[in-house]
Amino acid sequence: MNDDNKDILNILQDAENKAHRFAAQALIIQPGAIGDCILTLPLAESLKTHFGIGTCLMLGRSNYIEYFPGRTCVDGIKNLDSVDLHRLFIEHKGFELEDDDSLITAFAGFRHIITFLGSAGSDFETNLTFTAYCSNPTDVTTLQLKPSADFTGHIAGFYLDSFVAAQHPDTRPADKSISCNLRKAYITPGRSDLTHGRKILESVGVKPGRNIVVIHPGSGGVSKCWHIDNFYMLAEQLCDRDIKVVFLLGPAEMERFGKKTIDALGVVAPVLCELSLTETFQAVSCANCFIGNDSGITHLAAAAGIPTIACFGPTDPAQYGPVGPMVSTFKFEASDFNTPCPDKIEDVTKQILKYLTS
Repeated sequence: MNDDNKDILNILQDAENKAHRFAAQALIIQPGAIGDCILTLPLAESLKTHFGIGTCLMLGRSNYIEYFPGRTCVDGIKNLDSVDLHRLFIEHKGFELEDDDSLITAFAGFRHIITFLGSAGSDFETNLTFTAYCSNPTDVTTLQLKPSADFTGHIAGFYLDSFVAAQHPDTRPADKSISCNLRKAYITPGRSDLTHGRKILESVGVKPGRNIVVIHPGSGGVSKCWHIDNFYMLAEQLCDRDIKVVFLLGPAEMERFGKKTIDALGVVAPVLCELSLTETFQAVSCANCFIGNDSGITHLAAAAGIPTIACFGPTDPAQYGPVGPMVSTFKFEASDFNTPCPDKIEDVTKQILKYLTS
């Protein structure tokens, strides 16, 4: 066989291997909130880099993961409400499937299914495995959404380590160095994202520049929110230094704060509100620094590579801190979350200035 024929065979073999790899699919069932979904991305990426998966899909709440395809390692999403998952929770002895059952279609073709619903050995897991096997052999792994009380590591590493430990020794990767990188950007904005983000900021009078700080003073849990006056005073200090500040408010903050508080914030700096999660991502992607509480949007900014400062109170940043290349966390006492603490603002301001000048 001459060299030309060998080259052709090699090309064909490479193409076949690539096609086979991309045909290998995995599904992650993640019913959690925005932050939970983002903290699952290191696991999703490892499926591709260490377990031969070419295509990774996520079944979750579509409004929390709508921006994933094209910007993360997750290639496609499915809405939780589009699948009759409630049927999988019944006792296995009473579980039945029709030949053309929609559940079979929903879980067909996956090499791996990782679920954060149900528990190991539960009827849900048994029914899910049975359903998936109606089309092809599938490895179904159930992971805990929250670790046990004695766990001391990071939750993203917990997800990855738990998945690896659950695999049969013969299917584990030969590379023993598999680990969770907490200092990496897992979300990449595209050119159109940055274009739309600039337009969103310009809509409130903020032109693109090197000193844009986005402040998100809310969170899904009230107990996780640093006192609003602290963010107010922080914004004043930054504005006094000719730094462009933008407040970002989601539906929870619009309902919780009330008109008086929102108007007071607007006196200090422009306020962005009523954005979709994709629009929020686009706006945040154009910031030079982001500051927020332990919230999904803080995880979003950090994972997108934006220099991020996270204010933590009752939760432990060592376990639930955002993943990203430039993340600083401040752990405050409960009293700092209930009342203004002007003495703590200077430290936060110094870290913001450090990010802006680096």
